[in-house]
Amino acid sequence: AESFVFWLLYVQTSWSRGRVAEEVFSIIHSELKGKKYDENKVPQWMNSILEKTMAKIDTLGQDKAFKFAATCMIVQRTGHGLHSANSCFWDKRNDESIVVQFPKKVKAPGDLLAIVTIYAVSLYVADDDEL
Repeated sequence: AESFVFWLLYVQTSWSRGRVAEEVFSIIHSELKGKKYDENKVPQWMNSILEKTMAKIDTLGQDKAFKFAATCMIVQRTGHGLHSANSCFWDKRNDESIVVQFPKKVKAPGDLLAIVTIYAVSLYVADDDEL
């Protein structure tokens, strides 16, 4: 019976990574396409992107067995490098993150680069021997 309950919980703790990535890219694209970098508008753009991202995740019917968090970074493309990393201590089977970059190609025209990271943390807590 325990494994049956675990199976139900595991099945219910899934989310559509690909669909979320596509929708988030579309949100970023609609917000930033054709815009020039303006440091005064960046906070507004980031807020809008994150609000629309979280609303979209909710409307996609993503499993309520997850908590979602998102970050957004917008930088001016000046030819200098940008390095970013994240690290999480979590259940490798159930928790995930995705990174969405706009534009998709680094050498694409434009002077903006946006990176949105979405973290999906399962509310299901695995036993230590399950990790």
